Amino acid sequence: MQKSYTKNYLKIYLWQGVSLVLNFLSMFIVIPYLTSEPEIYGIYTVCISVSIFLAYADLGFLSAGQKYAAEYFAKGKRQEEIKVIGFTTFILLVFLLFFSVGFLTLSFHPEFLIKNLAFEKQETIASSLLLILALFTPVTLLQRLLQMIYGIRLEDYIIQRTNIVASLLKIISVLCFFRNGEYHIVGYFLFIQIINLFAALLTLFIAKKRYNYDFKFLLKSIHFDKNVFAKTKTLAFTSLYLTFTWILYYELDPAVIGKLLGPNQVAIYAIGLTLLSFFRSILGIIFSPFNARFNHFVGVDDEEGQKSLYLKVITLLAPIVVFPIVTITLLASPLILSWVGADYTESVGITQFLVLCNLFAFITYPTGIFLMAKERIKEIYLINTLIPIIYWTGIISTYHFLGLNSFAIFKLIAFAGSAIGYYVIMISFLKIGVFQSIKEFLIPMLLPLLFIIATSYITIDHLPVEKSGINFLIVAIVAAFIMAFAFTIQYLVSSKLRKTLTSIIATFSR
Repeated sequence: MQKSYTKNYLKIYLWQGVSLVLNFLSMFIVIPYLTSEPEIYGIYTVCISVSIFLAYADLGFLSAGQKYAAEYFAKGKRQEEIKVIGFTTFILLVFLLFFSVGFLTLSFHPEFLIKNLAFEKQETIASSLLLILALFTPVTLLQRLLQMIYGIRLEDYIIQRTNIVASLLKIISVLCFFRNGEYHIVGYFLFIQIINLFAALLTLFIAKKRYNYDFKFLLKSIHFDKNVFAKTKTLAFTSLYLTFTWILYYELDPAVIGKLLGPNQVAIYAIGLTLLSFFRSILGIIFSPFNARFNHFVGVDDEEGQKSLYLKVITLLAPIVVFPIVTITLLASPLILSWVGADYTESVGITQFLVLCNLFAFITYPTGIFLMAKERIKEIYLINTLIPIIYWTGIISTYHFLGLNSFAIFKLIAFAGSAIGYYVIMISFLKIGVFQSIKEFLIPMLLPLLFIIATSYITIDHLPVEKSGINFLIVAIVAAFIMAFAFTIQYLVSSKLRKTLTSIIATFSR
């Protein structure tokens, strides 16, 4: 096993950065086409929202398995690693088959999922999208298997390279499916599923060549293993509970809104949800490499190494998380109106609340990874039980007078509550006080944040709001410049950040 993974982190960030640019281009190019028919876009959003449940089909055993597989990898126990991966793949396979049957059933009765399908065309589109989901559900098995194999080696960037090519093809395909007034959303969705399949198969071939991976032994290991089950069950059931609470908090709202209010209101909410998901993807990019590394430290019993990495992650990534979120929140109005048009004016306030949900992700993400690595189950249960309780209690109490806005407002309130819990755990582990943590992490960001707020308020009235690609690009460039200047100020005022960056550059240059 390598002694230093800094180069791996940077390669992951490099290729994920390219992926991020492509995701931005996808939002810039694809979403305006999709939103041109709000009713159909609402149907598409609801159908896609149910596919999110595929991420949880392993019942928590995948995350538990990846933890222990990473520990075995750190110890050089290759066969034990493969046995764990085979067992978790078996669990995932079983439940993906159930999901596939569920999607197939819904494809014959889409009205079970979406209210007010007024026309036969809408019902046909919903049925077709759900049928495609049913047929391509097994692709998820390949994708998650590859994430485990590459992830525990901190070589996720190889998957990212393949996905970049796939993303380019998906973006270009929009010009074929949405041109000259045509709107072939079913054909577009089928095409991107086929591309996902080919990308997964190519990455599987690369793993065989790069690692000389024993896929024959892996295939033999895809069965129920009572020894692996005994080792992983406690953490897996914890992950399953987290999955349940996360679904209640994060994934149900489009389906609930679609059932209660219809596809048009889903479309309004979906704009903010798209940006929230965009930031969620970014945060996954930023923090995912540290998941395997924290488990490596546990595997070799190196708590000081884990603590050192924990502190560096928070110091380095706090401004990277906070500055873009604050900037996009302040410039949400011109950004949304130039992106999808005046039909989505109602989305502005909703988007601001949803984007702010991840404001303290520089604390919650690494602390969550730390708790799972250390198997601190009680704290995990407590925090993740409170989140959906706060969320749905707030919605039920205020929906009758706040309407659609209650979903966004209480998503933010629930997340803020969890951030407080993670913050208490963080300062306890790092053995620092409240004032010292404010001095270390928040005070250095104060001047850049004041710059972002002042500049955003000065420029917002001068930014274009009419829907067009050029106007959206202008707003995005202005936002990028504001963020870039804020990062420059942060670098100048934070000696700890300069020291950390210098250390990283020195490691990469060796």
